Amino acid sequence: MRSIILVLIYLIVCILSIPFHLVLLLVRLINQRAAAAFSQKIVWLAFRLCMAVSGCKREIVGREKIPTDTAVMYAANHRSFYDIILMYTVVPTQTAFIAKIELKKFVCIAQWMYFLNCQFMDRGDIKQNLNVILKSVDLAKNGYSIYICPEGTRNATDELLEFHEGSMKIATKAKVPIVPVCFTGTEEILEKHLPWVHRGKIRVEFGDPIYPDKLEKDELKHIGAYTRGVIQEMYDKQVRDKQVKVKARDKQ
Repeated sequence: MRSIILVLIYLIVCILSIPFHLVLLLVRLINQRAAAAFSQKIVWLAFRLCMAVSGCKREIVGREKIPTDTAVMYAANHRSFYDIILMYTVVPTQTAFIAKIELKKFVCIAQWMYFLNCQFMDRGDIKQNLNVILKSVDLAKNGYSIYICPEGTRNATDELLEFHEGSMKIATKAKVPIVPVCFTGTEEILEKHLPWVHRGKIRVEFGDPIYPDKLEKDELKHIGAYTRGVIQEMYDKQVRDKQVKVKARDKQ
């Protein structure tokens, strides 16, 4: 039933979005930042509704660690489509997501992503990927935070995939801090039950910002691996804490 309701909501949002898109096209010509700010509020509302209908209980840890006086680059593990839905309900400042180019095929979603300054990456085109990184650097320099999943694809195992070092250039070139982001439980909502949506508890944790200019030379050279290590530690700790809670509950 949840899946059917979500599909109906998607169709309704697509219809209601048409007049908004027409207005935002004009607003964007005058003030791109205003168009992005308004779009993010609408997406926030839509995704909060999506979370409620899905029966998702959110646990947000470390949000106060996100710098709000500067743009940041969020580097996150990627377990589910619900990572994005959850993330857009918690980011405190204007944020552009880097997404796979296949999302351009989704009516309505692609248009909202355009107004949010999201960038679409074709994983099979190295030149196009470089252009996306350069555009993201410019956005970060202009005060937009950037969200990227350096693993490059969804991965619901306990071992993070290797991070693409090239994605880290957004932070190093724009000179903005990297905020490590760790998700757990999001795959339990959809991916493990496709095409049905199940209720569940999902958690996102924000780690201490990583400032590239404060890293040691070797750490900076392999900043992708360094950031991956930080998020892997966060993930492993979350898993251990969950196991402890389960054992304690079983003993009761």
